[in-house]
Amino acid sequence: MLVVLGLLGCASGRPHAALGWSLGGEAHVFVADDRFARDFYRQLTHNSDLMDTLAGQPLVAVDARNSSSLTVLSANGAAPARLTLARFHAAQTCSSPTIVTELVLAFPPGGAGGRSTPPSHVTVVALLDAAPFVGGAGRPRPRLATADALALVRRVVDRAEVATRGRTLGLLHPPTLDADQAADAGEIVALRSQYAVGFRATFVATVAETKIDTTLITGVAVTDPDLRELHWVVRPQRLRLHRGMIVSPRSAEEFARQRMRYSLRGAVTDAAGGALLLIDQIADVSPRDSRATAVDAATRRVIATQPLALRCP
Repeated sequence: MLVVLGLLGCASGRPHAALGWSLGGEAHVFVADDRFARDFYRQLTHNSDLMDTLAGQPLVAVDARNSSSLTVLSANGAAPARLTLARFHAAQTCSSPTIVTELVLAFPPGGAGGRSTPPSHVTVVALLDAAPFVGGAGRPRPRLATADALALVRRVVDRAEVATRGRTLGLLHPPTLDADQAADAGEIVALRSQYAVGFRATFVATVAETKIDTTLITGVAVTDPDLRELHWVVRPQRLRLHRGMIVSPRSAEEFARQRMRYSLRGAVTDAAGGALLLIDQIADVSPRDSRATAVDAATRRVIATQPLALRCP
């Protein structure tokens, strides 16, 4: 039996890719989606009782060595890998309210994947609905010196303050370079011809004699160093802060907007030689809504997503 993941990836509303990490000669990627889990379990086993099976045990493992190959993207490029094992984790066991499907992918032995095979302990994206292919990542732009990187983050932050079209605000603190810092920080990832810039900057405005409003402006851009060709991958937005936390929405308009901080974690090379940006969406109001995502830098389309707190035993 040959299992073709593309049949699942192409189905309406299904994930087209999965995020995960590399380990030795393997990659482990995860899909947090009940329907995907049920359909893929049925495809592997010809059994539709996944929910009943998981009711008696938190983990079900299925041999999948007769499955087709997939493509795994990393900062090194695109490498083929064969699905060898599927693990189905019951809801809540991976800090996810849904069933989590873990796909274990093996890279060709003997370095057949070439330099595009990722090293251990890096983030990867597996394409679920594309024919396997191999491709190098190409040479990125030179890494910026710290002073130049800080200056670029500051220029993008200033552009974002203007682009959000609100009252004029004053920057509270110059941003540092730290992807783990919740505010007053940014990060830069070198791409082939441009730089990706993520930021979380706090601004202030005096609204009364004894009152100051604090605002977070956050987003992600791809740009040249001089901002001549700046492109918003995540459009910047203004979010009111109270004691350092994003304030809950007060109106229907505010409620409709995603109220997230955005942190840029890296990039992988996509099938066309472009970039998928690895962006964390961090929700203060409802932390369970925080997501790790892979976003197409050119189209802004979210290619893969999973709960940020996903941890499988």
